[in-house]
Amino acid sequence: MRILDKYLLREFAWPLLYCFDAFALLWIVGDLFNHLDDFIEARAPLSTVGRYYLTVFPEAFVQFLPMALLLGLLFCLANLARHNELTAMRAGGLSRARLMVPFLAIGLAATAVVGLVNELFVPGSQARGKELLAGLRGAHRATGVIQNFFYADPAANFYLYARAFHPDTGQMTNPEIHEQHPDGTPRRDLYAERAVWRNGAWWLFTVRVDDRGPSSPAPAVAELSFPALREPPARLALAAREPREMTTTELQRFIRAKRRSHDVAKLPAYAVAFHERFAFPWTCFLVVWVGIPLGMQIGRGGALRSVGVALGLVVAFYFLTIIARGLGSNGWLSPVWAAWGTPALLFGAGAILLRRLP
Repeated sequence: MRILDKYLLREFAWPLLYCFDAFALLWIVGDLFNHLDDFIEARAPLSTVGRYYLTVFPEAFVQFLPMALLLGLLFCLANLARHNELTAMRAGGLSRARLMVPFLAIGLAATAVVGLVNELFVPGSQARGKELLAGLRGAHRATGVIQNFFYADPAANFYLYARAFHPDTGQMTNPEIHEQHPDGTPRRDLYAERAVWRNGAWWLFTVRVDDRGPSSPAPAVAELSFPALREPPARLALAAREPREMTTTELQRFIRAKRRSHDVAKLPAYAVAFHERFAFPWTCFLVVWVGIPLGMQIGRGGALRSVGVALGLVVAFYFLTIIARGLGSNGWLSPVWAAWGTPALLFGAGAILLRRLP
């Protein structure tokens, strides 16, 4: 690594660290307004409070790191411009592309970090945080238990409700299965005390059957299998999770299962989430890509103008991302375009700004 690269990276590192710390502090203070009463009433030690914030921090980290990168880069370039260092570097024969290399390298590294955090730490972080808060409130509950579980299979014409679902043990408490005819009219209802995944099938115990006939309800059945429900516990549990709570592999498996069962009601939303898992980390690189030409214009147009334009572009980026996600989730836009369209626009905006540099 050349001395120039080390110097530029060092000049970028400190503003980035300050901006990152500022965003992290604002996030913690904002979250404390919501949960301070829980910590005080439970007399939670600092170690517990710290564990809670370490647990839920990954999701906030991936959201504000791009903004910290952008502001840190603009402050760095403003400082270099104030001392005419950028002009001196250009006069020394360094091209603009060469000056961009260390900053773009940081953007690529941040993209990789956000991608890893988004995949390894974000899924399940909110659920673990809620379990910690529930423990502080005295509402202890078994880890991994899904309350008020609901699952529908339109291809098999039934839907399932259970008061509690234990994916780890493959058991359900008070499951209800409501079968329908192809035209949507009720066919049969099953009410059981519990359900167990055994030998590759779901078995209901102490079952009350209502087949909608004149002799219904029939006497309780001690044990009854339900072959129409073929999903194992681990895959069935995915139906109760939001896309952001799944890993990429889980999203892919869930989408495939939905396609096999012809349940396409929520398929576009999960497909968009799958493609966003790859597209979103590139926000870190793109804000650096856009920030470089804006930062290099600070000497000519003023710092406030460049910062204002940069923030306006990022706000527009997030606004368009939300719109594209909504259109894609409702099936009005291809999931690929919904996830990658806005990043492509931001990349194009950065390219135009670079071409306009003198």
